[in-house]
Amino acid sequence: MSITLGELVGEDALGIIPVVPGDAQSLVLAARTSELGDPGRWVEPGTVLLTTGLLFIGHERDEMQALSLIRDMREAQTTAMFFGVGVHFDEVPPALVAAARTENFPLYTVAAEVPFYTVENFVNQSKLSADAYLLKRAAWFMNELLQSMSSDQPIDALIAKLASSCRGSAVLYEDSGRVVASAGEGPIRLMWTEMQRSGGVQERFTVGRWEAIGKSIVLRGKTYRLVLASRNSTMLDDLGDVLLQTTQRLLGAINGITQIGLSRELYENAQLLVALQDGISPSREHRYWNRMNPFRFIAYESLRAVAISTPSGEPAAKHLIEGLLQEAALGGLGLLLDENGGGSRTMASIHALVANSGVLTDWLTLAGTELVVGASEPFSELASTPLAFREAETALEIARRRATQAGRHPGAQRTVVRLDEVDLASWLLARREAPQLEDKLRKFVATLNLDGDLIDTLIVYLALDQDVGRSARHLFVHANTVRYRLRKCEELLGTSMSNTATIANLYLAFQDEVLALQDNIEYHAQ
Repeated sequence: MSITLGELVGEDALGIIPVVPGDAQSLVLAARTSELGDPGRWVEPGTVLLTTGLLFIGHERDEMQALSLIRDMREAQTTAMFFGVGVHFDEVPPALVAAARTENFPLYTVAAEVPFYTVENFVNQSKLSADAYLLKRAAWFMNELLQSMSSDQPIDALIAKLASSCRGSAVLYEDSGRVVASAGEGPIRLMWTEMQRSGGVQERFTVGRWEAIGKSIVLRGKTYRLVLASRNSTMLDDLGDVLLQTTQRLLGAINGITQIGLSRELYENAQLLVALQDGISPSREHRYWNRMNPFRFIAYESLRAVAISTPSGEPAAKHLIEGLLQEAALGGLGLLLDENGGGSRTMASIHALVANSGVLTDWLTLAGTELVVGASEPFSELASTPLAFREAETALEIARRRATQAGRHPGAQRTVVRLDEVDLASWLLARREAPQLEDKLRKFVATLNLDGDLIDTLIVYLALDQDVGRSARHLFVHANTVRYRLRKCEELLGTSMSNTATIANLYLAFQDEVLALQDNIEYHAQ
C-alpha cells in the first residue's frame, strides 16, 4: 500500500500548500524530518523530507547552499520537500524557492499549526497492511466529518467535508430531487437521474468521467438521497461505504439537534404570535418589532396573516409543521407560527404571521400541497393583527369551499387563497353567517335540480362567460340545444337570462361549481 503526492497534498487537514508543484502521481513511500545539509544519504527513495529550514538561518539568500540541498535530494530520489512555516521562517527562504524552480523539484509548505509527526504518521500508514491502513484512514475521515457538527450550517459543512474527503463531489437530495446541499463540481442533475434508475437503493454507477455511489437515508420518516462522486475510483472502492455510513449517522445526529431547535423556535413563535393576536396598542409596536427581529422580520415592512387547516379539519401532522418552519428558515422568510391555530375559536389548524416578501409565494405553495391556506390582505401595523387574522379566516373558508369542489374536478388548484385577490361575490359568500342566505340561494334554483342537463348547461354557460358557442363545444352539443336548455331554465325560474340580477343570483348559487369548472378547463388547456 502507498499513497501519491497528489493524495497527500489533497488532505486539507495537513495544511500542505504547493510552492513548486510536483507530479501528483508520484509515490510517497515514507516521510522523514531532517535539518541536515545532506539528507539524501539518510533517507530511502520515495521519501517526503520535512524541514523547518534550520540550515538556512542567516543564509536565507545563499543560492549555492540551497541548490546543493535540492540536488542532493534529487540524487537520493526524494519525492518532495515539505517546509514547515511559522517556526524559523514565515515563508520559504527565497534562495530555496529559486533552487527548487531551477531544478523543477517539488516544494510545498506545511501550515504552522500542523506538527510534522501528523504528516509522518499519515504517510507512514502506507507501510501497514491494507486493512489497518484503511481503518486508520476511515478514522481520520470520521474525525474530519465530525468537525462539521460545530458549524452554524452543519449540513452544508458536512457535505463540503465529504466532497473534500472523496476528492470530488457530494450531494444531498430530497426525495423529490431538490438539492438540500452540494459541494464539488460533479454533474448534479445527471447523478440524480442515475440514482433514480435504481429506485434509490445504494448503487455504484458512472456518469461521464465520474464514478459515483449513492445511498438512501431516512430521517424522521422523510427520505433523502446521498451521492458521492469522484474521478478516483479507488477512493470510492476503499472508503465509499465508510463515508456513506458515517455521514448517515452524522445526519441523524444533526437532525436530532435541529429538532430540538425547531421545538424551541415553535414555542417562542407561538408565545409571541398569541400576544399579537390578542391585540397590542400602537404604542407597543416598536417593542414587538424588536422581539420579531430574531425571526427574520424587518420592522414596519409588509405582513400577512395566514390561517391553515387540513382538508379533513384534523390537526396538522408534526412533519408538515416542521416542514413549514424549515422552508421559512431556508428561504429567509419572516415567520411566527402557532400550531394550535388560535385554539378552538377557529377552524384553522395553524395560524401564522409571515413577511410579505418575494419568497412568500413559494412558502404558500409548499403549504398548499397538503393543506388548505387562507391569507389576509397585506398590512404593516402590528395593532391590526387581530383584524388580519379574521381576514385570513375568511380566505380560509373560501379555500376550503374551493378545495371541496376541487375534489370533484381533478384539475382544480384552489388550496391557497389570498383575500386581496378574491372577487366580491366570493368574499360575501364566505362571510355569510345566517343559514337563511344558504336557504334563499337553494330555493332560487330548486326547480332546476329536477333536470341534471339543465344544471350542467347552466354551469358551463356561466363558466364560459355566457358564450353559447363555446358552451356547445364544451358540452359536445349543437348551439341550438344550449339555447333550448337556457330557455327552459328561464321558464322554470320565471325570469330572463338577459336580466343582470338573474345572472348575479345564479352565479352566487353555483359559484363553487363555476370556479371549479373554470380551473378544470384551464388545467386541461395547459
